[in-house]
This record gives sequence, structure tokens and C-alpha cells, in this order.
Amino acid sequence: MRIGKKYIIYPLLLVTILSGCGQSKEPVSNKFLDSINIELSDEPTSKNSEHTYQVSLTNSKNELVNVDSVEIILTMKSMNHKAEGKLKKTSKGVYKGKIELPMDGSWSKTIVLNQGEHTRKVNGTLIK
Repeated sequence: MRIGKKYIIYPLLLVTILSGCGQSKEPVSNKFLDSINIELSDEPTSKNSEHTYQVSLTNSKNELVNVDSVEIILTMKSMNHKAEGKLKKTSKGVYKGKIELPMDGSWSKTIVLNQGEHTRKVNGTLIK
């Protein structure tokens, strides 16, 4: 019995197409986001393990600038904990939000700036 080429080609084509589906494109920064200086402040609140985070964004002329959204990601690798949240714009270039941490301790902080289809992730507590 002879198998036709179409019985081999179509399944291979289908596997090739499906293998590309579901893969997300890595977010890319742009010149505007790369030029932003980021300052992060962390203030414990009156509630246990709740912190208020404030991010200030400035350009090279030290002027406050806005982006579409700002997120913060906190990780405690030694305990495999993660906390994250979106910060709300309170004034031009200033974003603020409260995050409740599972426990006190040393947390790595990542700030995520989003502008249109562009994203910039920055690690550190005082980022310039």
C-alpha cells in the first residue's frame, strides 16, 4: 500500500503551525522608556506586612514624565514568595500603591514600565 504525499505533508504542516502558537513575544523597551530615571520609595503602613510603594519617573532634564502604567513585582527567593501590583498615578510622574507582603524580610523589587506596546523592566530600589 502506497501513502500519498498529502498524508505526510499536511500533518507535518499542522504540527509546525501549532508549535508556533502560544509563544508570546518578549516585551521590548523603547528609547523613551530607556531614558526614564526611576526612584522607588518603600514605607511600611500601620498594618502588618503592608507597604506603600511610590515610584517617581523623571527624564534626563529631571522633569516628571508619565507612562501608561507602572507595576511592581516583589520576590523573596529564599522563601519562594512573590507579590505584585499595579501602582496608580497620583500626580504627573508619580505612581503609588499598597502591597501586602506574606512576611517581612529582604525582597527583590522590579519596576515594570508600560508605554503602548513597549515594556521596560528594571531591578533595584533606587534606580537612576
